[in-house]
Amino acid sequence: MKPESSFDVSSETVLQTSHAADYANKLLSGLGCAERVDRLSDHPALAWKRSGLLDTTKLMLSSPLASHADGALMALKALSSQAELPKSGALLMGERVRLRGLVRQGRESAGGLGRILDTKDGRIAVNLVREDDWDLSPAWLEDNAEDWADITRIVKTRESDDLITRASELGLAVAKVELPARPSDWLTINRFESGPTSQSPLIVDLSSLWAGPLASNLLNLIGARVIKIESPKRPDGARSGHEGFYSLLNAGKDCVALDFKNAGDLGQLKGLLSEANIVIEASRPRALQQLGIVAEEFVAAKPGMIWARITAYGRSENRIGFGDDIGVSAGLTSLMADAYDEPCFVGDAIADPVSGLHLALAIQALRLQGGGAVLDISMRDVLRYAMGDLPADPAKTAREWQTIANQDNQPLYSLRSPVGAVKASGADNGKWL
Repeated sequence: MKPESSFDVSSETVLQTSHAADYANKLLSGLGCAERVDRLSDHPALAWKRSGLLDTTKLMLSSPLASHADGALMALKALSSQAELPKSGALLMGERVRLRGLVRQGRESAGGLGRILDTKDGRIAVNLVREDDWDLSPAWLEDNAEDWADITRIVKTRESDDLITRASELGLAVAKVELPARPSDWLTINRFESGPTSQSPLIVDLSSLWAGPLASNLLNLIGARVIKIESPKRPDGARSGHEGFYSLLNAGKDCVALDFKNAGDLGQLKGLLSEANIVIEASRPRALQQLGIVAEEFVAAKPGMIWARITAYGRSENRIGFGDDIGVSAGLTSLMADAYDEPCFVGDAIADPVSGLHLALAIQALRLQGGGAVLDISMRDVLRYAMGDLPADPAKTAREWQTIANQDNQPLYSLRSPVGAVKASGADNGKWL
């Protein structure tokens, strides 16, 4: 239930704040950048509402996450030409669900593929995104599970940690509902020899879905050339999703299709990686190593190269995760439960756009410093860091911010339009191979 509010928005209420700029400067300082941001932006409650996330979640988030997304984009603009970049970082968190017209349904995710379920000792989020995830469910639960009713019934008899351990072994996206401490930092950088800075660096993007493609999209908008690498047998799953959203992330990129299991194609992939100034990948830690592709070896061989790796929970944990369940593990669901006595998903795969924004910023900062780095980010750590310091009384903050949002008569932020052409998988094999 929504808490009632007695908070009044007076003429003295500050609806333009320094939340975004303060966060931008913290990010820039942490990345060793001298640039600074000095301007006000929308109050966190207004940024949350105007992004479309209030309509999606139906509840106010008592964290300045939307303003911090604005701050990450401000920091990126401070390091680059601002002409083609989006006007709002918060917008990027809400644009997919606005295009799809979806909303959260109780404990069901906006996309309909995830559920928050009670266990014997707590709660977990289960996200069955891929077609074969349902085939793995009986092995995960050691019981017959044909639908959500079966999974809900069985999970109630099991302990959360055991369920997560078994899911990790099988490659299922399952996360505990918890509120971890805010990490001291959101990325790890392993430095190598720097090199000359290119005005139009070549990015080889091995990632798919949202976080990695958003990062390469933002870098493409400020001048980078991007080659999107896909498997001909298993192209980016986002291609089969909303066409307009896929276009936002991937317009303007060249597209190459390579079969990593084919020796000839693998050799061509390694050749492209050697030519790249920047590599973005979001595979499980052992996946590329099994193909003889070791990031540190490529970066050591090419001064100035940047290799960026995205994982759900860090390279020490061989776990998969998607934006919705990672959002749960970062504490968003617990924060909502504290404010509303109602556990729920927040936004739409929200860890993805937040991680993509931060990754683009980190790559741009390192590039301007001469590169020469292997960069690792955990999506869970990035999101928890971006959530900021949480209020002592989440319910009170939610009430006050909801009142600010209720009295706002401004429209939602304008949706972006794709920049450039959208190409089929493998359309540029002849150009690059």
